[in-house]
Amino acid sequence: MPHQRPAAVVASSLLLLSLPAAAAPQWGLCEIPAAPPPKIEAIAPDTPIELAADEAYMNPAGTSVLLGDVRMWRSGQFLRADEVYYTQARDHIEALGNLRFEQDGLIVTGPAAELRLNTDNARFTAPEYEYTPRHARGAAASVDRKSPAIAVLDDATYTTCNPGDDDWLLSADRVALDRESGDGTARGAVLRFKNIPFFYTPWIRFPIDDRRKSGFLFPTIGTSSRSGFSLETPYYWNIAPDRDATMSPRLFTKRGLQLRSEFRYLNPSNDGEIELELLDDREANDQRYLAGIRHHGSPLPRVTTTIDARRVSDDQYFEDLGSSLSTTSTSHLQQRADASYQGDFWNAVGRVQAFQTVDDTLRPQADPYEQLPQILLEGGLPDRAFGLGYDLRTEWVNFAHDERVAGQRMDVDFGIERPVIGSAYFFNPEVSLRHTAYSLDETTALFTDDNITRTLPVTSLDSGLIFDRPIGGGDFVQTLEPRLFYLYAPFRAQDNIPTFDTGLLDFSFAQLFRENRFSGADRIGDANQLSLGLTSRFLNTGSGQQLLSASIGQILYFDEQAVTLPSQTAVDDDTSDLAAELALNLGERWSASAATLWDPQNDEVQRGTARLNYSGTDNRILNLSYRYRRADPQVPGLNETLRQTDIAVVWPLSPRWRALGRWNYDLEEQRDLELLAGFEYDSCCYKVRIAARRFIIGDQAEYNNGVEVQLILKGLAQLGSPLGELLERGILGYEDYD
Repeated sequence: MPHQRPAAVVASSLLLLSLPAAAAPQWGLCEIPAAPPPKIEAIAPDTPIELAADEAYMNPAGTSVLLGDVRMWRSGQFLRADEVYYTQARDHIEALGNLRFEQDGLIVTGPAAELRLNTDNARFTAPEYEYTPRHARGAAASVDRKSPAIAVLDDATYTTCNPGDDDWLLSADRVALDRESGDGTARGAVLRFKNIPFFYTPWIRFPIDDRRKSGFLFPTIGTSSRSGFSLETPYYWNIAPDRDATMSPRLFTKRGLQLRSEFRYLNPSNDGEIELELLDDREANDQRYLAGIRHHGSPLPRVTTTIDARRVSDDQYFEDLGSSLSTTSTSHLQQRADASYQGDFWNAVGRVQAFQTVDDTLRPQADPYEQLPQILLEGGLPDRAFGLGYDLRTEWVNFAHDERVAGQRMDVDFGIERPVIGSAYFFNPEVSLRHTAYSLDETTALFTDDNITRTLPVTSLDSGLIFDRPIGGGDFVQTLEPRLFYLYAPFRAQDNIPTFDTGLLDFSFAQLFRENRFSGADRIGDANQLSLGLTSRFLNTGSGQQLLSASIGQILYFDEQAVTLPSQTAVDDDTSDLAAELALNLGERWSASAATLWDPQNDEVQRGTARLNYSGTDNRILNLSYRYRRADPQVPGLNETLRQTDIAVVWPLSPRWRALGRWNYDLEEQRDLELLAGFEYDSCCYKVRIAARRFIIGDQAEYNNGVEVQLILKGLAQLGSPLGELLERGILGYEDYD
C-alpha cells in the first residue's frame, strides 16, 4: 500500500478544534476529567502504514479487501473497522462497520468513512467524536473534508457536558471550516441551555485558530437601581496584527443608549489603549462622556514614555455609572504624561500632571496643584571616593492652580553616606544639604515675598544588630534585631512657604526611620530625635519561610517639632506614638497581621488594623479585617473617627454549591459601604453565579442596588455580568479560572 497520509486526520477540521484549550480545573466535576493537551507531531509523507486484519485479499491491480477487526497504525494515528476496501488506482480507502479513529486525543466513531489518500480528502458518515483535552464531544450527519484546509460538517453539534447529559448544546445546520484563512462559518446555529434555545443566528463567522477575527462577542447584562437594566453587545474589530478595537453599544432602560469603544495598539516600541464612552442621558438630560488614554513607549534606548489620562463630562459620572464603591468614591482623575531616561548612574524624568475633581463636595481650593511641568534628575557617582557614597536629587516644578497661589520651585538635595555592613550588623552615617528656592507668581497676605529660599543640613545615623538562635531542635531560627536611628535637622521657619504638594505622612513603624515626617519638598521637618526599634522573626530553616514577625518602636524627641502644615500646631511631646506590627503565617493556608499606634500621652489607641486570611483549595476563602482611626483635627480629612469592618467569604456548601459574599460596614455611621451576597453552582460543563449587590455612592446616604447573573458555558463562552472579574477585584485571593 502506498505511503500516503490517511485522510482520517479530519480531526483537525472538526468544529471543536476551533475553540480554545480549557484550563484543567474546569473539569474537576466531570465523570472523565479532561486529559492534558497532547503533543502534536507532524507526519512525514513517507511514514509507513502498519496493517492487521483477520483476513486480507490483496489485489494490486484492483481493489484489496481486509476483513475482520481491521487495524491501521501510522505515527500516532489509529484506524479500526470491520471492513476496509483499498483501490490502488484511485488511492481510495473505504472503511465500513464499527469505525474508530484516534489521533492526539481525538476519537471519532461511526458506521463508515471514505478516504482519498492522494488528495488527502475524506468523508465520514454519521460520525460521533470526543476530544479529551477540551472535554468536548459531538456528532454530525456527515463530515466532508474537501481538501487539507477545507471541511464541511452537516447537522453538527458540540458540547463539553458528560455523555447523555446535554445541559448545553451548540448545533448548526452546516459548518464550513477553512484552515487556510482561519475562518469558520455556520448556518442555522442554535445554542440551547437545559434544552431551551436562547440564542439563534441564521449565519455567523467565527475564528478557528489563534488569529484574531472581527465579529460580535457574547452580550453582557446587568441591573442597577440608578440606571436600570442594561444590555451590552460588543463588536470586536481586528484592524491589523498590531491594532484592534472593541465597540460596545450599551442600552440602559433608565438612561438610554451608551456607545463605548476601546482602541488598542501593540508595537515593538510602544503599546497602549484609548477609551471613549458617549451617553445621551435622558435621566440627567445631558450629553455625558468618558475619555481616556494609557500609553507606554520606548522610542529610544534607555528612554520610556508614559501617558495616563482620563476625563469625564461631569462630577456625577461615576456615581451614576460606576460599578463598585472604589469607582463611585473616586474624587480626582489624573492626567499625566512622562518621559524618562535611565542611565547607568543617572535618571531623568520630565512630567506634566493635571487633575479633574469629580467630587462636588470638595471646595475648589482643595483641588491638587497641576505640575506644568516637573523635571527630575537624580543619581550618584560611580566611584566611592574615600569609601563614601554620593547621591544627588534635583527637581524643578511649575505649579499651577486657579484658586491658590502658584509658582515655581527648585529643590536640590545632595547627600554623602558611609555605610558599614557586616553579617550581623550595619552602621550608616549620612549627611545631606538641601536647598529649595521658590518664585511665586504673586504675593498675598500669607505669602508676602515672591522669592523664597531655604537651605538646611540634615544629619542621620542608622545602626542595627542582628542576633539569632536555633530553636525547636534546629528546625527554626529566632532573630532579635534592635535598631537605633538618630536624626537631626535644625529648625527653619517655613510658614512663608506655600504647600504645593506636601502633606504629613501617616505614622507607622517604617516612619520611625525616615528623614522627613512630611511628603514633598515644601516642609522639611525640624528634628532632634532618636528612634528605637526592635524586631523579632521566626524562620523555618528548611524552607526559609517566615512564620512570625513582630516589631515595636518609638521616637524620643529632644526638642519641640515646630515645623507644621498651615492647619497644624507645634508638637511638644517627649515621645511619639508607640508603633507595633505583627505578621503571622499559620501553615500554608492561614495568615494574620495587625498594626497599632498607641498614644502614651492620652493613653489611647490612635490607629489600628487587624486582618485574618484563609485561602484553601478550590477558591475556599475567608477574609476578616478591621480598621480603626481616631479623629485628628490636625490632619486634613481626619475630622471624624473611622471604624470599619470588611468580611469576605467564598465557601463550599456542597461539592457543587458555594456561597459568595462580601460585607464592608461602617461601625461609626452604622451603615453598609458595600455588600455582595450570592451563590455559585458548578457542574461539569457549566457554572452559574448570581449575586445581589449594594454599594454606597460617594459620601451620600444613597445606594446603588443591583442583581448580577453570570452563566459560564465551559469551553464555549461566558454570558451575563462579569461577576468573576468583580470577585477577583473585591475578594483578596479569589481567582476566576473559568
